[in-house]
Amino acid sequence: MSHVQPQDPDGEKRVADVDRKRVLVIDDDLPLRGMLAAALRQAGFQVLLAGDGDEGHRALTLHRPDVILLDLAMPGANGWDFLQRLKETGHLGTVPIIVVSAHLHVEPKAILQLGATAILPKPFNLPELIDLIEHLSP
Repeated sequence: MSHVQPQDPDGEKRVADVDRKRVLVIDDDLPLRGMLAAALRQAGFQVLLAGDGDEGHRALTLHRPDVILLDLAMPGANGWDFLQRLKETGHLGTVPIIVVSAHLHVEPKAILQLGATAILPKPFNLPELIDLIEHLSP
């Protein structure tokens, strides 16, 4: 991957992957991760994928995403564990977190108090999700 792509015929530099906003998707549902990755890439985002909270924390540490999409119910380290670990390591509040979950039996206020920036229940509207990511990313 080059950091600066060749100039186009008009003499202007094109935006490289390095300049695109990074979205970290943390969800154990492999087909959903694939669909989200394809849709977000098509919308112009660089996409990082993780299957649980532990993978998500490693990706956060290594790649510094601009926005995180987080499922709550996952085997192993779930979304709650991920949020708790962010709080313990001091990362909480440094990256906007959108909780995307079908398991929102907890009061939305409690999820926001744990550090989530926004909540989007599954099934969700893809254009609405993309708009929310664009609104929350720096």
